Amino acid sequence: MKKVRIIILTIFTISVFSCISFADQGTTAAVFLKLEQGARPIGMGGAFTAAADDANAVLWNPAGLGQLTKMEATLMHTIWFADIWYDYVAVAVPGGEIGTFGLGVVYVNSGEIKSWDQLGTLLPSFTAWDLGVTLSYGTFLNEEVSVGVSLKLFNEQIQDEGAFSFAADIGVIYKFPVKGLKLGVLLQNLGPKFGFGEAFFLPIAFKIGVSYEGIRNMLLTLDYIQPIETYGIIALGFEYWYREIVVLRVGYQYQGMFDVNRWYENYGGPEILAGFVMGAGLKIDIYEIDYAYRQYGVLESTHRLGLTLKFK
Repeated sequence: MKKVRIIILTIFTISVFSCISFADQGTTAAVFLKLEQGARPIGMGGAFTAAADDANAVLWNPAGLGQLTKMEATLMHTIWFADIWYDYVAVAVPGGEIGTFGLGVVYVNSGEIKSWDQLGTLLPSFTAWDLGVTLSYGTFLNEEVSVGVSLKLFNEQIQDEGAFSFAADIGVIYKFPVKGLKLGVLLQNLGPKFGFGEAFFLPIAFKIGVSYEGIRNMLLTLDYIQPIETYGIIALGFEYWYREIVVLRVGYQYQGMFDVNRWYENYGGPEILAGFVMGAGLKIDIYEIDYAYRQYGVLESTHRLGLTLKFK
């Protein structure tokens, strides 16, 4: 067991330094893989690497699937920028001692896109969409360590051109001897270069986070996220349940620098608020309805509405 821990630690240490070494080196392909899914983790600022304890673990950290003892399903609809919208569904099915299996599907629709020729003549509009399917598996190595892996198959379509590829996630969650304290590590979107004609790196990211739920009805989370192509992100999350019926969530993401004196036109708030996110939920029997709101400054705000079913 000690050797396994050393191997896992070595792999992820090499991974994070690899991500940092590529940082700020250009763009990545298949950008839709970076879109956050699930109203609950989004409402907590995307700090969910160690707290992945529901069906959202399929895309946030497959190691968390091992913690599930009952079948779960979650759905989310997102109103994105302009006419872009996307839907997400994930299902987790426990398989007893052999572990838990998960399935996730993401569909992104960019809406109608106008086009012109070189002379400025308006041409027929076209559409673009992305479809991703994730197959996940998570299990416990012992009472302290759980591991998981996800295989992502995805296709991007722009007008009449399409491209297909794959990626993988590898995750680990460690439970500290301190009650309610966990450490999560995830290496996300590992795969070959991808693109239409010219290929680019996938949006590989290294995530490490901690979660603490030692306080009754409360969950606190902190993540550090290092994308391959840009500066690292610090994410904070908070969740509080009232009588296991109503839940409130708050989160914040910080990346790079902000100017507290800069105000966006038609926005009414300083740049520092651009990473703020909040959410709420209502639980009725096996159903949980969740909502998340995030502000993006000049890009204004986005809204997510989710439904989770936790079968008995």
